[in-house]
Amino acid sequence: MKYIFVYPERCTGCRLCSLACSLTKYGECNPRKAAISVVRDEFERFEFPVVCFQCQDAPCVSACPQNAITKDEGVVTRDDDRCIGCRLCAVVCPFSAITTHGKELIHCDLCGGDPQCVKYCSTKAIEYAEETQEAMQRRKEQLARVLIIEK
Repeated sequence: MKYIFVYPERCTGCRLCSLACSLTKYGECNPRKAAISVVRDEFERFEFPVVCFQCQDAPCVSACPQNAITKDEGVVTRDDDRCIGCRLCAVVCPFSAITTHGKELIHCDLCGGDPQCVKYCSTKAIEYAEETQEAMQRRKEQLARVLIIEK
């Protein structure tokens, strides 16, 4: 199974990933409508992409009162017809990877297996690759530590 992996040490903060995402999903270059965002720590000048890490026990799935969010074949997806817009999924996401823009919930769906953010990342800070569960879990834990330090 393929996953998106983020390497913060490679990120330059150019935000092309966000622009590619919003252009692909909404037809406009608007980083606020992207399912990936770049977070910057002003003190350390550290920037890194934040995207859905397809959690093993995804809290967004269990929090959804309408069962609009499911995880099939490792990918967390949302059924827009079932979604009532309560935003519980965004509240419980440990990585703040589900965002909102107006009434719209924005969540990564891996672009159907061809994530555009990866294609436009010239520094390879975002990669879409096969990896073992153990290595993926270690990477998630590392990113979680970075995000906790960031907050």
